Order: sequence, then C-alpha cells, then structure tokens
Amino acid sequence: MNNQQICTPQGIIDHNNESLFQEELLKFIDNTKEKDVVVDFKGVEFVDSSGLIALVRIYQEAKKQEKNLYLFNVSPSVRMIFEISRLDKVIGIRDKDYRQQLESDDSTDAGAPSVKAA
Repeated sequence: MNNQQICTPQGIIDHNNESLFQEELLKFIDNTKEKDVVVDFKGVEFVDSSGLIALVRIYQEAKKQEKNLYLFNVSPSVRMIFEISRLDKVIGIRDKDYRQQLESDDSTDAGAPSVKAA
C-alpha cells in the first residue's frame, strides 16, 4: 500500500512568492516519511516561470530523498504551461482527482496540511 502526503497550494505561484512556495514544500518533503508526495493544484490559478523553476527544485529534492512528487487537479490553463515547458514529461501530473487515484491505487490520504502560495 502506498502512503501519500497531500499539499494544497492556493492562488498564483509567481516571482512574488515562489521562494515561500518552494520553502514550504521543501520543508513538507523533508518532514514526511512517506515515499509519495502529492500536490493538489486545484486552488492554483497561475504559475509563471519562477514557479516552474521552484517546482523543478522541489522535484529534484524529492528525488534526492528517494521520494515521488505528483501533481493532481491541474487546471487546463496551468497544465498548458507545463506542456509548453515540457515539465509535464518530468513531473508526474495525474488527470484524475487525487482521491479517486488514491482509491484506485489502494492508498491512503495522510491528511497533510495545505501550503498557501498566494
């Protein structure tokens, strides 16, 4: 059974707050003992290039710690940004709602706190 931690950033991830977003998510990854870290993007309205760079750094740190990073509930407009930058080929983006995915994977929601991006 996979145990997945879930973070829920909100708002806009851009040059004004990317360092806080990165710091909070890195702290979350450091503090979780679970192998899978899930970021629920349902509340994320926009990600600029600074936010993408922060996500790459977060992804790299997760890999260093032998953890997996997954994004769920990515809006079509934000997903387009990932596709244009080709980060959708690197970072695991799932189409289904994470709760449905967790159920189909026979996984559990560890009740992780949310991370406010904006």
